[in-house]
Amino acid sequence: MNNCGIIEGYFGRPWNFRTRGTYPEFLRQHGYSFFIYAPKNDPNLRKKWDRPWSSEYTRTLQNFARRCAGCGIKFGIGYTPAGDASAVASDPALLLERIRSIRDALPLDYFALLFDDLENHDRDRLAVCQLKIAELVATELSTQTRMIVCPSYYSTDPVLEKVFGARPANYWNEYAGGLDPAIDIFWTGEKVCSSSYCAEHLEWFEKQFRRKAFLWDNYPVNDGKKMADFLYLKPFTGRPSSLEPHLAGHAVNPMREPYLNRITMATLADSYRDCPLDAGGEQFWELVCSMIGRRLAAALREDFELFTQTGLSQIPPSGLEKLKHKYSSFRNSPYGREIYRYLCGEYAFDPACLTG
Repeated sequence: MNNCGIIEGYFGRPWNFRTRGTYPEFLRQHGYSFFIYAPKNDPNLRKKWDRPWSSEYTRTLQNFARRCAGCGIKFGIGYTPAGDASAVASDPALLLERIRSIRDALPLDYFALLFDDLENHDRDRLAVCQLKIAELVATELSTQTRMIVCPSYYSTDPVLEKVFGARPANYWNEYAGGLDPAIDIFWTGEKVCSSSYCAEHLEWFEKQFRRKAFLWDNYPVNDGKKMADFLYLKPFTGRPSSLEPHLAGHAVNPMREPYLNRITMATLADSYRDCPLDAGGEQFWELVCSMIGRRLAAALREDFELFTQTGLSQIPPSGLEKLKHKYSSFRNSPYGREIYRYLCGEYAFDPACLTG
């Protein structure tokens, strides 16, 4: 798959830029091509979208964009004009001012307009208002910027209607007919967190939306209430080469543990080559050893099922203390440090994640 990348679309504490700055080189080494910066808890992109950025914040993003470019990685941001879409669409002056400011400040290869995981107002006009906003934003972006929209209903998973109410009638049809064909649509598949994908479902998407899906892959993200209990370290499976003709791109939403996240992300290309790695196989563990070192890999292998299958809340207090003691000796490694912090509960669930 040629157009794979990362979208930081999780809830919870964002990565720091020192760690994030190591990612472009990692992505290049493992066959990825883009990085879209879009943490849900960055107020500049979501909660306080309507306020100007500080000069320090702008410089930080500019520096990161240059870091991406230097490694041959395309850069983008995800932006959410949170609140009442009807009000924004009917009085867009502030939105347009913000888009122009961002466009002039950053070299954007991608711009993701995100309407996901929001309380929906004016439901009967939801699609019309979101499409109007998308049209307005598109007119202000450079012709070199690829735009992607994430609708409020971005999967056939019933959990979205359970959390946000019934999908408005003709919502998807309005998107299909009203969104410029040059603009991509993010899609998570049959589930919000799909364990696998099939060509048949993507063919349905293409017929429904009149374009190929831009996959938003919610593995290995672990920001949900249940998911926060686990470290999703198993290699990618269920992403075969047969998907490629049906995809505009593939964006991985990562774990909140940025270094441990690399273990899984290093395996996506193998799945697309139809030779996915086996979590119990030596090839996978040789890869892990090459990334985190043999001593830590041996320790992790002993506790792998505990972290990936059992979950933190099911570990008895005595066992948890033993694990903390065990991994405290690996805190000089960023991977070991994240395991220790996970065991200490530092990656707790953020209730802002409504679909958790």
